[in-house]
Amino acid sequence: MKCKNEIIKAILRPPYRALKWARQSIHVYKETSRLLRISAESAPNVFYFGITEHSNMGDLAQYFCIREWIGRNYPSLPVYEFEATTIVDTRFGFLGKLARVIKPNDLIFFQSGFTTADRGGCHELMHRVVIDRFPTARILMMPQTIFFHSEENRLRTSKSYNQARNMLFLSRDKVSYEQALKMFPDVQNVLYPDIVTSLIGKYNFQHQRHGIFMCCRNDYEKFYSADEMDEFASKLSDLDTVDMGDTTISTHYLKIRENLGQFVSNQIELFSKYKLTITDRYHGTIFSLAANTPVIVIKTKDHKVTTGADWFKGVYDDSVMVAESLDHAYELAQKILASYDYPVLQPFFKEKYYDALPARVAQLGKTNVAG
Repeated sequence: MKCKNEIIKAILRPPYRALKWARQSIHVYKETSRLLRISAESAPNVFYFGITEHSNMGDLAQYFCIREWIGRNYPSLPVYEFEATTIVDTRFGFLGKLARVIKPNDLIFFQSGFTTADRGGCHELMHRVVIDRFPTARILMMPQTIFFHSEENRLRTSKSYNQARNMLFLSRDKVSYEQALKMFPDVQNVLYPDIVTSLIGKYNFQHQRHGIFMCCRNDYEKFYSADEMDEFASKLSDLDTVDMGDTTISTHYLKIRENLGQFVSNQIELFSKYKLTITDRYHGTIFSLAANTPVIVIKTKDHKVTTGADWFKGVYDDSVMVAESLDHAYELAQKILASYDYPVLQPFFKEKYYDALPARVAQLGKTNVAG
């Protein structure tokens, strides 16, 4: 009856919306059906849930890095990737089909990002429906930003996640980590850098550098108005040429996913062509460092970007600076443009954190794994 009602609603929609609904339904059906081809008797499987479904290169770089990390550390295990929208869609019984094949020694990896939150996207719902159905599963929650507007939603998330006694929850900034300790006292909580930091030290492009790149968001998280940013860009143009852009690009995400590594490399190469980056994007900061380009961080409405920059204190002090205001950012830009030497940065985060992460994962659910 539920499916019948959905079909009736689709027929009553405008044609373009009905077509979109039909395409999405076919996609979810096909994706859910892939579970039927998984053997419950095979070696341990890796389920990677919540892969990126939009064209933000920061989130797609996380996807790229997680795939690379899984392939490097679990080369013999089958890996099954699914989107969050497929997992939370109830029409074709995704969770029921998953229950037939998932085993105690399988691993579930959740996509990283601003996904333990109650605004935008369905990743937080995905976390809950999976944990509620499989509370003893071995789960790695890749580094998260936690941000809730509603106390009711926060309490709901806390109740759900605390069931996951075999989950390792990684927080990617200190504010999120402190919240995680309060919200998830029954879960293993660790402060851990964003996985895209593992790309720092990998690239060494040899471009002649010119100008300043303002990599700035245009969404509800931005702190400064468009007029303030335009005035700031005009002021910066007295120091050097200024280009403006963002980490969200126009190419469709499915096209990007076909050649993900090249798109990530191209994005970082873009940053390597400038003398300086000024950004309110967290991955704008990381891309700049991966390009060996100094970066000035300006604030957003939440803590994600400025507290995320704390990771680089004592590691890349001369390369990352946090501005208290746009006037302060201008002063920092003057200083950097006058004296920065553009060294190749070392792969600190890959070596210290992500090369060590498999050992932590190996400890998950030891009492539930046969042998």
